[in-house]
Amino acid sequence: MRHMKSHSLPCVLGLTILGTAGCVQVQPRPDFEKARELVNESTGMQEIFDPSKPTLTDEEVAAILDGGLALDETLRLALLNSRSLQAEFQEIGVAHADWVQSRLLSNPSLEVLLRFPTDGGSSILEAFLGGEFLEIWRIPVHSEAARKRLDSTVLEVARSAGELLTEARKAYYLAVAKEELHRVARESAELADRSFQAVRTLHDAGAADAFDESLAQAPLLGAELAERAARIEANEAKRGLAKLISIERAFEGIVLTDPLPELSDTGLDSEFLVAEALKSRLDLRAFDNAVEALESQVRLERRKAWGDVGAGVSFQEQGAADGSDVIGPGLSFTLPIFDQNQAQVAKAEFRLEQLNKMREAAQIAVAQDVRSGADRVDSALSDLEFYREAVLPQTQRSLDLAEESYSAGRTSILALVEMQRQLLDARRSHVTLQLEAAASAAELERALGAPLASQVR
Repeated sequence: MRHMKSHSLPCVLGLTILGTAGCVQVQPRPDFEKARELVNESTGMQEIFDPSKPTLTDEEVAAILDGGLALDETLRLALLNSRSLQAEFQEIGVAHADWVQSRLLSNPSLEVLLRFPTDGGSSILEAFLGGEFLEIWRIPVHSEAARKRLDSTVLEVARSAGELLTEARKAYYLAVAKEELHRVARESAELADRSFQAVRTLHDAGAADAFDESLAQAPLLGAELAERAARIEANEAKRGLAKLISIERAFEGIVLTDPLPELSDTGLDSEFLVAEALKSRLDLRAFDNAVEALESQVRLERRKAWGDVGAGVSFQEQGAADGSDVIGPGLSFTLPIFDQNQAQVAKAEFRLEQLNKMREAAQIAVAQDVRSGADRVDSALSDLEFYREAVLPQTQRSLDLAEESYSAGRTSILALVEMQRQLLDARRSHVTLQLEAAASAAELERALGAPLASQVR
């Protein structure tokens, strides 16, 4: 009976440790949900990728694309279907696993020694079951650092989702603009062809010579080449959009149903926007968490300077000849004589100072990026308004006068063609300015870390 009791204590300790370890599981869903909530808060979007649910099927994607693709559908696909964003969400699971690991004790060690006396007596069994004692003191700090790193990862992934939306919006605007420029190029080619046919008719009637016909043919050839280049650029812009939202199928035939936005002056206050950006940017909040994590890491490294203390239970079975077993506590020490972890403490302190400077640099960059973004938006909107109110109306009036003059026989067909070309050039410039204004607004939203409409006073 005494022999059975001597074995029971190590067994109970082992079962207790195993039972405690079995209760710890890696369940990152709350952190996934936190990231999704942050994306919703910063972008206003409701549907966001959920790693615990199935991704969109090919049939669901095809249903969204059926009948054309709107901007809001593009943004929805970016958050639900982008493989790059889905991959980034897995980093939250990795960081969560690291946090779970930081709360676990190291596995206990079991040492077993079986000895045989040289005089032919009974064998002797010795066993030691032990673990790191000071680890219990370090685990809270280790866990705190890992939790801060996990929180920082959640913020970084949410920030990446916002960045993806900005890129998707810009890509959609670019594809729409390139399609509009392709239409203008096609109209230019049609206009050049009509002009050439008109000059050819005059040549056949004897009212124009071969030189006039050659002059009219050169713009036609140039316009046809420009139309082909514009078509390729439009297709490339659509493919770029398809890559962002992870669409594998051919995308050239998809109709983009939303035009470029008609933006107007909103009276941006750059200093107000800077203050809001410093409060709302998720990457700055991630920096704060990363700094706190490194502060915890510094404390952890300082605690490691005490060395290691192992504690456990020792058991010795003396054998039948002796008739008595021995069981009792055991301790082992690592003496911090040569290595007091001073190098790792210094390393953590240097990294903390480095990260503080990086955070300050990021804050400065955000402030200046917001000011630059606001200036670009104001400039783009001013140029766009000038084109709308002055350049386009004036060019249209000049074309109307040229058509009247040509109908009355006071000007040549080439003069009319030139005015038509100027109007198409003005339309092309207007589309480019619309794209610049839309892209500038999207970039300002990126710098703000929030929709622009919610930041306008």
